[in-house]
Amino acid sequence: MRKSITMTFAAAALLAATLGAAPTASAQSSNDRFENKTRAHLAQLGVEEGDVKSIRIVVRRRKNDRGPDIIGAEGWVRLNSCSGWLVVEMTRAAFVRQSYTRGDCSIAGVPNY
Repeated sequence: MRKSITMTFAAAALLAATLGAAPTASAQSSNDRFENKTRAHLAQLGVEEGDVKSIRIVVRRRKNDRGPDIIGAEGWVRLNSCSGWLVVEMTRAAFVRQSYTRGDCSIAGVPNY
C-alpha cells in the first residue's frame, strides 16, 4: 500500500513538472502580442528590421492575487548598430507607454538613460 502511494505522488509530481514547464497558449499569445507591438513601434521609430539582433519580452506580473495577472511588459531590443538596448514599456493591453535607450544606442526622438 505504501509503495503505491509513493508511486502516485511521484507520478503526480512528474505530471505537474511537465505541465508547468510548457507555456500555456494564453501566455504564448500574450508574448506574441507584446512582440508584435514592439515590432510595430520599431517601425514607427524608423528602425529597420535588418538592424534588429534580438527582441526579448519581459512580462511584468502582479505579485499578489488582486487584479489581473499581467500588469505590463517590456520589450528589450538588441540592435546590430550599437552595444546597448532599446526598451519599449507597454501596458497589459500592449499600449506603448514609453521607449528609451540604454548604453551607447542613440535613436532620434528617444531619450537615453
